[in-house]
Amino acid sequence: MSGERRSRRWLLYVSLAIGLAGLGSVFLLLRLTFVTDYFYHATVKDPVRVIPGGDNIVSPADGTVLYVKPIADGVVTEVVKRGVPIPLGELIKADPGSVMKQGVLIGIYMNTESVHINRVPVDGVFVRRIIFNGPHVSMMEMDKALILTQLVPGLATAKKLLGMDPFGVEENGDYILKSARETSILEDRRGSAVYVIRIADYWVGKILTWIEEGQTVEKGQKMGMITWGSQVDICFERTPEMVLHVEPGDYVYAGETILASH
Repeated sequence: MSGERRSRRWLLYVSLAIGLAGLGSVFLLLRLTFVTDYFYHATVKDPVRVIPGGDNIVSPADGTVLYVKPIADGVVTEVVKRGVPIPLGELIKADPGSVMKQGVLIGIYMNTESVHINRVPVDGVFVRRIIFNGPHVSMMEMDKALILTQLVPGLATAKKLLGMDPFGVEENGDYILKSARETSILEDRRGSAVYVIRIADYWVGKILTWIEEGQTVEKGQKMGMITWGSQVDICFERTPEMVLHVEPGDYVYAGETILASH
């Protein structure tokens, strides 16, 4: 009987060791960017998108719109904390080169279930790529706040009517300014700057970019991919005739959903 117990205990220890080794191996592989790159190229969702014609700006990513914030004289109002303005340079982690007099910042929250192919939002030229190798801050609290809000029908709308942040960005959005990111600066056909800021979650393997500086790009063209969840912000200059088509809570699709039109 003691021999049988020892045998069972030995099998338990072996099973536990194999399980822990497997879990550890998966974790390490997911943190190795070249592995996640190959994995995602083989399995990533990449549906066909119908790119809208006309003079408009399309979404660079799939996800839920967290916020739509005005930009005035190069400063974004209330990105993370109410009443605390943020210079655009702090968001892109570099000197933007010129002051955006009037503009719009739109935050698009992705998750692990989203399509992770990013697309070019405008026709124009890819001017510059900025990489900020900061910490990979976890977006888990933002993810939970978003899910809990969406579970209650009409809650986000009610919060907006009361002048509240519908998704808890003020409480859970520290990663928006702190986390590692890659910013793509584009110039549209008018010569106006468009910034696509891809913010990395802790679980992000790598932010991939498939276009080169100086390259002419087309609206809806694939620009890269983010492995696992993340957030993609876009900011662009707003002209008097521009019409915005999205608000917090909307779900948008890369290359297909029109964010703004002239």
